[in-house]
Amino acid sequence: MAVKISVSVKGPTGLDDADRMLGELKEAADLPWSVREVEEEGALGSGIVEIVIVAVVGKTVELGVSAAVDAVKQAVERWRSERLDPPDVTVATESVPDAEAGSEGPVGPQEPEG
Repeated sequence: MAVKISVSVKGPTGLDDADRMLGELKEAADLPWSVREVEEEGALGSGIVEIVIVAVVGKTVELGVSAAVDAVKQAVERWRSERLDPPDVTVATESVPDAEAGSEGPVGPQEPEG
């Protein structure tokens, strides 16, 4: 089994916060991260209220899963400490089939259809 690491940022964010967080995560854990912005219906402005950044760690990755998760959590805390009003950030892990670890493209949560 592979492990999916999801970093969810909720709350006020700047225009370049997703890119900065992505850079921090890439530096902390050299994994193929994908970004997805979640919009809330009826919100004013850009409507972006949540950013989800996801990576899948396969069994063959040199960096162990627990080490990758620890590195991600440290990067998140560093990123949050640099903000005057840091948004809520959640780091979650989920077991996924090995096939998903080798898939290309975004592996994050998908928006509901309909």
